[in-house]
Amino acid sequence: MSENRFTDGNLIVMYAIRKNRSTDEMLPDYLKERIKICLDTFRIIMQSKADKHKTFIIVVGNGKSVQTIREELVKQGIDERIIAIDSSSETVAQTFDNILKMINTRLNPPHIYFIAPVWLKDVYDSIVSSKLKGYKVQFEGVLDNRPVNEVENEKALEAPKKGVEHYKRKAKNKAIDMLLNYIFPEEK
Repeated sequence: MSENRFTDGNLIVMYAIRKNRSTDEMLPDYLKERIKICLDTFRIIMQSKADKHKTFIIVVGNGKSVQTIREELVKQGIDERIIAIDSSSETVAQTFDNILKMINTRLNPPHIYFIAPVWLKDVYDSIVSSKLKGYKVQFEGVLDNRPVNEVENEKALEAPKKGVEHYKRKAKNKAIDMLLNYIFPEEK
């Protein structure tokens, strides 16, 4: 499981992709909440981890809001040299693919803190269980105060894809059912 590897450093990933971008430059409240959780997580790491000097933040997003988020983090006291921007990712799966490319060459990969809305937990679980086995990854869920229909539309774009593990599990369950039916036939 995730306890198998010793970690060296910390990586905070703030997921801030906006599917329904508006033209205004103001950050919406739900992104401000993610910034707040990112700052809280950063402060906890700085106060409690021995490897705090190896902490990096990646803001995953698109458009002008990413620069605004970066500026807000700097304004709150985070050194701009430890903040990176990932504007190439469009989904959670692509985000973790990019992170995996970055950390899999390291002997002791960092502890990853993934900050995202709570409704992304299912997607997160499916990706972490298949792609990031053996890595220490922690989900930091943030409440999303947008209207339900807006969240549902965005959630549909992030729906977890059924991977190889799903089909393996399905085939295994079918084989077990067949074996049990053979051993214990239903007699009517």
